[in-house]
Amino acid sequence: MGITMHWRARRLTRVLGCMAATAMLFACGGGSDGVTASASSNGWPTAPLPADAAVKVDDTQFLSIDQLRNWQQDLDQRGLRATGSPPHEEYIDALYQRLTQAGVKQLYFESATLKRWSADQWGLEIVSGTQAGAVATASYIPYSGTTPADGITAEMTYLAPGAVPSGSLAGKIVLVDVPKVPLKGSFFTGPALRTYDPAKSLMATDPYERPYVSISPLTTIMERLQASGVAGVVAILDEAPQTAAGMYIPYDRMLRRVPGVFVDREAGARLKKLAASRISLKLSLPAKVEQVQTRNLIGIIPGATDDLVVINSHTDGTNGLEDNGPNAIVDIAQYLTRLRKDSLPRSVMVLLTSGHFAGGVGAEDFLARHADDGLLERIASVVTIEHLGAREWLPDARGILAPTGKFEPVGMFMPTVPALVDAAEAMLKRADASPGYVLPPTNPKAAGTATEAVWPGEGQYFYSLGRLPTINYITGPYYLLNTGVSTADKVDYDRIHRETAGFTQLLLDLSRVSFADLRAERAMTP
Repeated sequence: MGITMHWRARRLTRVLGCMAATAMLFACGGGSDGVTASASSNGWPTAPLPADAAVKVDDTQFLSIDQLRNWQQDLDQRGLRATGSPPHEEYIDALYQRLTQAGVKQLYFESATLKRWSADQWGLEIVSGTQAGAVATASYIPYSGTTPADGITAEMTYLAPGAVPSGSLAGKIVLVDVPKVPLKGSFFTGPALRTYDPAKSLMATDPYERPYVSISPLTTIMERLQASGVAGVVAILDEAPQTAAGMYIPYDRMLRRVPGVFVDREAGARLKKLAASRISLKLSLPAKVEQVQTRNLIGIIPGATDDLVVINSHTDGTNGLEDNGPNAIVDIAQYLTRLRKDSLPRSVMVLLTSGHFAGGVGAEDFLARHADDGLLERIASVVTIEHLGAREWLPDARGILAPTGKFEPVGMFMPTVPALVDAAEAMLKRADASPGYVLPPTNPKAAGTATEAVWPGEGQYFYSLGRLPTINYITGPYYLLNTGVSTADKVDYDRIHRETAGFTQLLLDLSRVSFADLRAERAMTP
């Protein structure tokens, strides 16, 4: 049975069992009503939890470090999970099975449609002059465009940083530098409403430079090149070959007409030297664009009321860190399902969205689908978790990533609601998630789209488009957006355990805060 038929059949079974999606939210069974074993055959804790475990979370009742490590290694082995691709949909199926094992009895899918761009092969070649031959590429530029199978050949020209593309570039393959945006620790410390950094590991003057900050300026360059009618683009990443390999940006689902590839600093320097020679390049990127369906995976853990607190992450991603949030949510779920229904003040929705790497298509579909059915009105708050346990690895003197001995800075983004700010600060302290910062929206008047986000993270859709009180926990390490990179050696599993217990406590704390207090935005200053 193909993957599409597989999940459609499964969803049909769920729908027939519960009659309809809206009724299904609360009609398919409940939380813990008497699990008697203390541990399952695979070592997962299964004993029922007392009512006070819904007030003060018991840190001993979560999955083992070995399990967390195995799941991280599993994600690494899956590689790039581009939105709607077979590896991505297979991972969603695996999460369905894990949540079932965790005791979530109400599970269903909601599908979203997108035009998926994908490339299996690409290349770059100098086809004129004395240095004719292949040029090593770091990766393709996703959603940039497509070429015929035999590529396109055109004169190369170099567009210097700061130069504005014009019609004179039409029909050429343009060599550009991917802008680096050097920030300081003040990116976090300056706007922070609350700070947790007892060791003072990040100072306002410390350099903070990460590839994800280049997404916006690169997108601007791509749009301007397209408007100028260029044939293609070669984008230079100012990184060593090992650090540039597999870069996957931008990912806004905008189908452009500027087929392009990334090269590292060494290949870029070689091409720059040849720019004045009017050489010709052959660029090959025979990408496919096809309409596909992807899926949001949703589960309900019933509580004492039909009101909801939502725990969210996304299932697509570049590597094992991007995103390991769903694995932590399985761990959170196995804890919550062992609480009695009447000890949960609100029901809990597990919302694993698709499409973070396709312009937020999954989150946007969820919000549009439920805009008028009353579901969104029952959501008290949303907690989005991304990129857990991340250790800081930065380029060394050779430009190769190496551990610094520190943790990546944590941003907890949210609207300026005192109840959310207080709860987020408590979570950072409980999890010892240092350096951690409670931050307001970086761009509060933004449209809330992938290209105009209110803050960096999946949770921004729920706040900006759905006006739902949202806390978004996120890190942005140097290796976040590289496909093929190992992450199992770059995360701290004890920290993931603490974060997971902390998120569970955060959810339970928020479930006791009134709707009014969760929506009481007011001006707050650092």
